[in-house]
Amino acid sequence: MPKRHQPYAAGSHRGWSVGSNSLTAAGQSEILKDLGRQLQQRYQTVLKEPAPDRIRQLLERLDRTRHPEEDGNL
Repeated sequence: MPKRHQPYAAGSHRGWSVGSNSLTAAGQSEILKDLGRQLQQRYQTVLKEPAPDRIRQLLERLDRTRHPEEDGNL
């Protein structure tokens, strides 16, 4: 029989519990925090890469429309 993956060691997350229908608010918060940490770890190298030219140009255009006074075209 294959071993089941258990991401949480027993007793490591004392602040939450699973109710009969769903997680408590504290449990949901803890799971979302853990998910965020895992995503940051897995995609850290991608986050450090520069944006592609087309995306960078679109972001610059968006910035100019939001802050036209900084563009020098009053």
